[in-house]
Amino acid sequence: MAELRSTGRSVQTIYDSIASTYDHVTRRNDYDRWVALYLDLIGRHGAAGRRLLDLGAGTGQAAIRFAQAGYQVTAVDVSPEMLRQAGAKPGAEQVRLVVADLRELPDLGVFDVAVTLGEPFIYLRDEQELSAALRGVSALLAPGALFVFDLGTAGFHRRHPSRVVVEDSEDEFTVVRGAPSRRDPHGSDYLIDRFTTDDGITWRRFHQRHEFSYFAPDVVERLLAEVGLTHLATHGLHLGELTENADEELHRKSFVVARKPG
Repeated sequence: MAELRSTGRSVQTIYDSIASTYDHVTRRNDYDRWVALYLDLIGRHGAAGRRLLDLGAGTGQAAIRFAQAGYQVTAVDVSPEMLRQAGAKPGAEQVRLVVADLRELPDLGVFDVAVTLGEPFIYLRDEQELSAALRGVSALLAPGALFVFDLGTAGFHRRHPSRVVVEDSEDEFTVVRGAPSRRDPHGSDYLIDRFTTDDGITWRRFHQRHEFSYFAPDVVERLLAEVGLTHLATHGLHLGELTENADEELHRKSFVVARKPG
C-alpha cells in the first residue's frame, strides 16, 4: 500500500519536514492534561494490563508520559524524523519507538491498551483506510484489551475553516488557519504559513496543507464491529472536560472507546 497522501505529498514527508520545529510550534499543547484524560478513560472502562500501544505518537510527548505512569509503551509513527525527536527526549529510553504506517501495522506484539492522541486517523482518506487501520489495531490487542481513539466531530470540521491563529515574534511569523476540504465534503483542511528570517530583511516562507477526513459515528461503529471490536462508548470533549456522550455539533472532538472481546 502506498504511503498516506496529503496534497500529493505523503504525511511522512510533511512531518519529517517539520519534526525539528514541531515541539516549538505546539509548545502550548497541554500534554499533561491530554494524557490525564486518557488515563481517566482507561481507568473508567478498565484495562487488564499495562502494555500500551501509542499510535501516531509524533515526538513522543504522550508516550513518555504514559511510560512515566507505569505503562510498557510502544510508540508508532509514520515519520522517522518525528520519532528521532522523541528518542532524544529524557525518558525516551523507557519507550519502544517503531516507524510504521497506521494502515499496515506490523506484528508489534500483544497489547492491553491502544490509544491515539491528536487525531491521527483524520489523515486517513476514506472508510477503506480507516478499516485497515482498525483491523491492524484489533490484531494486536489481547482478549479484553481496550482501544481509545480520538476523532474530529462534524462541528469541528464545520467551524474549522473560520479558525485563524497568528503568532508573531522578532524572527518568526506564523499563520495557522482552517480551510474547506478540497476532497471530503464533510472534512476540512489545515494550512500553515510560517515566515522566518535571520537578518530581519530576507524572509523565507514555509507552507503546508494538511487534509483532514471526517468519519461519522455510525460509520466508525460499523467498522469497529467489522474488525471484531465492541463499541463501548463515545465521549465528548467540551471546554477541556470529558462528557459522558459526544455531541457531534457542540464538541471539539470525540473519544471512541472499544474493547477486544474475550
